[in-house]
Amino acid sequence: MKPVAYYPDPFRGGDNVIVMTETFYVTDKAYKELQPANTNFRKFTRGFIEAAAKEEPWFGIKQEYSLLEK
Repeated sequence: MKPVAYYPDPFRGGDNVIVMTETFYVTDKAYKELQPANTNFRKFTRGFIEAAAKEEPWFGIKQEYSLLEK
């Protein structure tokens, strides 16, 4: 795992941070060449992220309710 961004934690506050990471696997014995792991979807979205860098991100928490009658 390789950290790529650090953000203040909006949920816990204080000195807490959220760390965004990328996952890689090593392709050589010297541990210098890294290839993105199959689960590293950030590599697919990098172009979109860079294109939208000037935009302010939106965050939200979704909660759904169901009303049941007897």
